[in-house]
This record gives sequence, structure tokens and C-alpha cells, in this order.
Amino acid sequence: MSEKKAPGARAAKPAPKQPVQLDPQYITRLTVTLLAICVVVALLLGVTNAITKPLIDEAKAEKARAAMMAVFPADEYVPVERELPKGISAWYTVRHGSTSVGWVLETTAAGSQGPITMMVGVDINGEVTGVSVISHSETSNIGTKVVDSQTVLDRLIGMSHADGEITLNAGTNRFDGVSGATYSSKGVVAGVNAALDAVAPDVGKW
Repeated sequence: MSEKKAPGARAAKPAPKQPVQLDPQYITRLTVTLLAICVVVALLLGVTNAITKPLIDEAKAEKARAAMMAVFPADEYVPVERELPKGISAWYTVRHGSTSVGWVLETTAAGSQGPITMMVGVDINGEVTGVSVISHSETSNIGTKVVDSQTVLDRLIGMSHADGEITLNAGTNRFDGVSGATYSSKGVVAGVNAALDAVAPDVGKW
């Protein structure tokens, strides 16, 4: 039978909690241990980066060279030493032997799902020699019908700004895109136009 409290009786207060006393030596050891772990991890990351970065850079350079060869085969690609215009991330002079015959430019333009990065070759007359898409995020079976189709991209070969900027599906200097992939087609056209704009001041000067 439970004991009944007398009327007016107050409940006993719980005893106050005693503060936790931490051993200073323990805190020091823990701090040193954590610091040592951080140093070891940082060293391991540094070693890993030192080993893998050259391999990654080499793979990127090889991929870029393959893309340049695809749009404008040459003996040498010499970086252009000037400020890059908007939309241009790399610019090279194309040489056969000691003769400069055109340019290859890496351009980036907006697609339907993100940026489309491509290599564009342009000869000394200002005509497109080839287009190769390096990276994109376009929708499979829609935008990829443009960016992954070399047959479609090759329609741009021979086009120039002689009759004004290249336009999509209309105008006198038209590029016929893929039905249902308008934004991807626009992105490719924008990238090519950026390349042609960049080299325009040098066309016909060699």
C-alpha cells in the first residue's frame, strides 16, 4: 500500500548535479591525438594529389589534343597569348610545319541542362573546319541527338560569318538543328558563333 503524503507537504528537491571534472592530462592527450590524425590525413591527401594530379592533367591534355585533332588536324597547336573573350576558355593557333593555317578554340555555351563545352576549328578564311563536343549535361535521347551526333555537328563545317551570325532554323546563314532539341542546338550554335567572333579580326591577315 503506497504511502500518502501529508497535505501541504513539499516534494524533496533533487540533489544538485556535480560538475564533471575533466582530467587536464586527458584533454591534452586527446588534443594531441586529434591533431596528429589531422596531420597524417593531410599528408596522405597531399601525397595522393601529388601522384594523381599529373596523371589527371595528362589525361585532360590528351583529351583536349584529341578534340583539336578531330576539328582541325595539324602538326602543332600554339596557345594564343591574349585575353580570352567571353565564352572562350582556350585558344590555339593551328600550324602545319611553320605555317599558321587557322585556329582551334574551346568554347562554352548554355544548353538545356547546363553548359556545353566544345572545340571549334576555324581556318584562315574564317570558315568552320569542325566541331567536337567535349562535355555536356544534355538529356539522353533529346539533347544528345545534337551534342553526341557528329553527323549533326558536321553540318556546321564550311559555315562562317560572311553572311552574318549563324542562326538556328531560319535566316540566310542558318543551321538546321534537331527537332525537339532546340536549346541544345542553340547552345552549339552559340559556341560556334563565339569562336567565329573571336577570330574575326584576324581572318584574312595571314
